[in-house]
Amino acid sequence: MGDLGTLPVVGVAILWLLVAWRYTGPAIWFVLLYLPIQGWIQLNVFEDSSATVLLYEFQIIGLYLVVAMKALRSPERFGPPAVIWYAIPFAVWVLLLVPRSLALNGAVVTLVGLRTDLLPLPLVWIGYRAFDSRRQLENIGWPLMLQLAFVGSVAAVQFLSLSSGSGTIFEIPTGYTQAGVIRPPGTFSTSAHFGMFILFSIPFAIGLLGLNVAFWKRVCFIIGLGGATVGLMANTQRATVVLLSLTIPMIVLLARRRRAVLHVTIALGAILGGAVIGNQLSGEAFQQRVESITGDLNNTLVLNPTERWNDALRDPVWGGGLGIASPGGNRLEPETAMKIERTVNVIIKTPESFMPALVYETGLPGLIFFYLFIAAILYYELQALRVLRPTDMGLFAAAIIGFQIAILIQSWAYDPLHYPPSRVLFWFWAGALLSLPKLLAQKTGRQVTTVRQMPMVPQRRLVRPLPSGRRAARV
Repeated sequence: MGDLGTLPVVGVAILWLLVAWRYTGPAIWFVLLYLPIQGWIQLNVFEDSSATVLLYEFQIIGLYLVVAMKALRSPERFGPPAVIWYAIPFAVWVLLLVPRSLALNGAVVTLVGLRTDLLPLPLVWIGYRAFDSRRQLENIGWPLMLQLAFVGSVAAVQFLSLSSGSGTIFEIPTGYTQAGVIRPPGTFSTSAHFGMFILFSIPFAIGLLGLNVAFWKRVCFIIGLGGATVGLMANTQRATVVLLSLTIPMIVLLARRRRAVLHVTIALGAILGGAVIGNQLSGEAFQQRVESITGDLNNTLVLNPTERWNDALRDPVWGGGLGIASPGGNRLEPETAMKIERTVNVIIKTPESFMPALVYETGLPGLIFFYLFIAAILYYELQALRVLRPTDMGLFAAAIIGFQIAILIQSWAYDPLHYPPSRVLFWFWAGALLSLPKLLAQKTGRQVTTVRQMPMVPQRRLVRPLPSGRRAARV
């Protein structure tokens, strides 16, 4: 990125703003399609694994500017959803911590913390305004599913080139850093990011299968679901395996309709088909990874998170400053405002647990305000699900909520809300789900207004005889 020069970068930024202003919806959908392949572009086009990760964030910031300006002109069309106001307490608290963070950790680390904690939250707004019609939702669904099948295929090819029958590693693809553990990253920069994407994609595909769509689109959804299963078995991320085993039954419980059970059964058939293919590719490695879950269960769910919590609670009110537990923060060398020598834990390696990381930076008040926003989102989503449950969008809404609950569970031991793709998909689809009742009302309104009017049945009118013998109609 440094070789590009300032002028071309500014030109690209202006071009993106113009495109986003003219074609706001397609620009949003482009970001959704770019996100799963950005790691491959980083590593193979730009030959970089750090600076170019900001490209999707610059795209998102441009969308924020465009939607905010359009909201001033047309609040009915582009205004934020009501739930976004519940993010204000957390945002205000984080901004109040900025002066203290600047004094403790310096400007760069503080900016990293602001980017980590606040940048993704307005994606709820973007998701809420991403779709004007149900057809647009369908039309972004099938390309995402075909892309998912492609990513799963790439992971399978990477796995086959990495191991022989005896498990010998022959080559390491770009971005593959865990030599000795067969976990291909697909089109992502790390294996963990690919696992997070699968955790979203399988429930998302199940939800799409519940929609009343053309047959060829349904075929695309099934292909994507099978490809995701193949990718899961090649990637072998244990947390994803465990969470999916909880998420799929949860989706059925949330949907609570016989029709939803039927479509989940069809989805399980597609998953089984993908598992048969995946078993031929990586069955032994996948089985070994699943069997190792029980051995690490206590460390993953109890010992490690508890240790991180105890360390984070050493400064429970104010935290240790923004950025100290953010991705990328441990690469920086902070200085205090008065050049005081650093203490041992001024910079802490990014903890794997999201909740302690939030306490590290913002203290317990920040944690409480953040989960107040989460609780508000879930409350509004459950209200939307109640409206959508009798329709074909009920399973889709249940699938999104199931994915989000899985992310919240995963946040106890890991930090999915700190990294792409989860930090984007979680917030974006929360907003999109809240817009579904509006799309349903639009569809219902069109059906009502387009009902064919029946011709009026001619009626006999009562008449009375006149003195002349003629009959006159009664008025």
